[in-house]
Formats: sequence, C-alpha cells, structure tokens
Amino acid sequence: MVMPLTPTVRLKFLSIYMRDARLKAGVEPREVAQLLGRDTTRVTKMEKGREGLTPGDAKMLLDRYDVHTEDQKREIVELARTRSQRGRWSNHRAIVPLQQRAYYDFEQDCDLLRHYGAELVPGLLQTEAYMRAMLDRRSIEPEVIDDVVATRLERQEMLFRQRPAQAAFVLSESCVRRIIGGNAVMHEQVAHLESLARRRNVQIQLAPFDSDGVANTFTFTMLRIPAPTTAPPLEMVYVENLHDADYLDGDREVADYSDLWSRLTANALGLEQSRRFLKGVAQQYA
Repeated sequence: MVMPLTPTVRLKFLSIYMRDARLKAGVEPREVAQLLGRDTTRVTKMEKGREGLTPGDAKMLLDRYDVHTEDQKREIVELARTRSQRGRWSNHRAIVPLQQRAYYDFEQDCDLLRHYGAELVPGLLQTEAYMRAMLDRRSIEPEVIDDVVATRLERQEMLFRQRPAQAAFVLSESCVRRIIGGNAVMHEQVAHLESLARRRNVQIQLAPFDSDGVANTFTFTMLRIPAPTTAPPLEMVYVENLHDADYLDGDREVADYSDLWSRLTANALGLEQSRRFLKGVAQQYA
C-alpha cells in the first residue's frame, strides 16, 4: 500500500472511509459524538476531512462499525496517524492563501489533472518571466513576488518528477493572446507551451476564438487522486472565485464537470493542430 504524501490528502481519505463505514453500519453521528466525547459539529468536520482522529479512536469506531477485515482496518488506522507537517507552510510557502493550501496538497498527490484556462496561462505551465510580469502588474512587493514564484515553480515539479502526473489542458485562445510582459515574454511563454505539449504526460488543446463549440468563461480543475487502499480513487473538482474556493466531490458534480470537459475537448483543436497553432503564435511574438 502506498500512502499519500500530504496530510490533507490522508485526512480526506480517512474521512471518506470513516463516513462510509458509519453509514453502512447505520450508526448516527450523535452516537459517534458520544463515543468520542465530542459534539456532532466536530464529527461532521471529521467526516469532511477538516479534523483528524487518533489511531485509537479510529480503531474504536471501526470496531463499533463492525469492520472486521483486518487489512482494511489496519490501512484506515494508518491514515489516522496523520500529523500536520510543521514548517510546511513557512518560508516562501507562507504566501499561499489558506483557502488554496488544501488544493496544493491535492494537486501534489494526484495522478491525473485536467484544467480549463479561460484568460491566463495556468500556473503549472507558466515560465518564470511570465509569472513575474503578471505579478508586477499587481504592484506586489519584490520579495513577495519571489515567494510566489518559488512556490509556483515547486508546484510544476509534479509534471517532471520520476512518476509524473498525467496533465491535460484546454486553453482558450485568450490565454496566448493576452499580452503579459511584452512580446519577448510572450514568445518564451508560448514556445514553452509548445515544448510542454511534446511531453508524453502533458496534453494541451487550444480553443480558438472562431471555434463553434462550447465557450466557457470560468476556469476549473479536475483531479484524480489514487486511493491508499483498494478502494476507487478520489475524483474532485476545484473551483475558485474572488473570495473563496470550493472542492466538489459529489458524484453528480463530478459527472457534470466530466461532461463539460468532454464537450470542451471535442470542440478544441486536436493535439497536433494545437502544437502547430502554438508554434505559429510564438513566431508572431518573435
């Protein structure tokens, strides 16, 4: 069994398994709260992955839920050994907003990522020069820019590690036409996209302005995270707005976004067409 690397993901799977076991056993949250000496609000937080359990409490609840398969019980209790990693969000990582930190952990442990970009090149595909030019426009202090860039470059390692995640992107033409930092920066950025699109684990499709298909006005990311047991993987959708971010993992929500993704990919240029398109745009900026 390979355990997830990040505490956020470990807690998420722990919450899923504990909730499912409770529901199968027909145990009410009120009884769980009494067993744990907590109120039902904290039980809800635990079952949403926002609060952990001690290994002892996890084992006690699994016994109450009549989970008798020792291997399964051992795997779940091992997930409960999660502890926050001190210092994980210190130094340059401290710049990551609280509402995005869970997403960064989910992203690190995923094996499949699908992203739709509506206006700007996604962070996972940005060059350092593009990052800095974009941040400069926001009048951010230089030291803060350095921290944001360092954090974003760390995120990109998921595409280049020994077992990289499979990543697919559908980008509106706006992403490569909106000039950030001038022609030199854009030439490097679009050429970088064309180069990334040649990697076996990266797929990039362009949706031209004159496409007849679905025009989507908001960005979203779909993640698949392998389960640390024989259970199915976790599939979720991450969406964010000006003040908040949301993680959608309901079957209906994931299915709706999967349908939207299928329509977007079907109406975008093919992979080879997209590479040629990117090459042509890069030349225009040269």
